[in-house]
Amino acid sequence: MNLLQPPVPVIQGWSASDYLRSLDLLLQVWERWRPWYAPPALIGIGSVCRRSLHHPTHGLFAILAALEGHLPAGSRLHMFGVKGSALSELKMFDFVASADSMAYDFGARMTARKRGASNSIAHRSAEMSRWMAAAQERLRPAAGDQLRLSFTTDQ
Repeated sequence: MNLLQPPVPVIQGWSASDYLRSLDLLLQVWERWRPWYAPPALIGIGSVCRRSLHHPTHGLFAILAALEGHLPAGSRLHMFGVKGSALSELKMFDFVASADSMAYDFGARMTARKRGASNSIAHRSAEMSRWMAAAQERLRPAAGDQLRLSFTTDQ
């Protein structure tokens, strides 16, 4: 049988409760395919850019706190649109597999505009390299880092 591979599902929302509802709907649909497909290995979290990291209802960390414990066993998250400043904390969440960001491109546009220069490919590439170097530094283990412990209710 030549079945299509399942897509990476993406849940969307603004507040933590929106993301929980979206996850619930996703899992209801996925359940229909359970005899043929395992739970998704990777679930996308629709864009979390342009939001506060620590807001109690719609901040990135409120969303992650709400989702923790509700993901299917073995599923991890890909975060779309993460701010570079979140990476030093995001690395502590074992259920976050990956993240992406276009923040470097926004910065490149603003820098080029301020300088009255072209936002050329070379300029954008240099900004991306600078952003990635800073992101890699934030992702390195640092003194005082404490990885979050996962707790299970299995006894």
